[in-house]
Amino acid sequence: MEPRTVAVAGVLVSVATGVVTNLVTERWSWTLGAALAVLVAVGAYLAVQASNGSSRRTRARQTARRGGRITRSGITASGDADAQQRADRDGQISNSPITARDSDADQRARDGGQITDSELDLGP
Repeated sequence: MEPRTVAVAGVLVSVATGVVTNLVTERWSWTLGAALAVLVAVGAYLAVQASNGSSRRTRARQTARRGGRITRSGITASGDADAQQRADRDGQISNSPITARDSDADQRARDGGQITDSELDLGP
């Protein structure tokens, strides 16, 4: 789920929980009690989703397979970055370093394709 969607849903569920809590304390019924229990469970689920989305790790991957080659193309990644280079089926990546700060980068060369002198510098 998108982080903004989780945040908006969390606020709406919190407001609904408050309203139902007030109704439960004013006049008890099994229906209101069940609604309150469901809202609390949904709120807990959204809290877990929000915490999972904010703990992404920095990742840097280089993969060369089936005759693919990657040369002089290092990866520097920091913050919330995911950077990768893949050369497959005689594809070649050369002299194409990636610097990724809080961003995603993906270079792929395959089926004899070439990426040469293509430096990527991404992020704030």
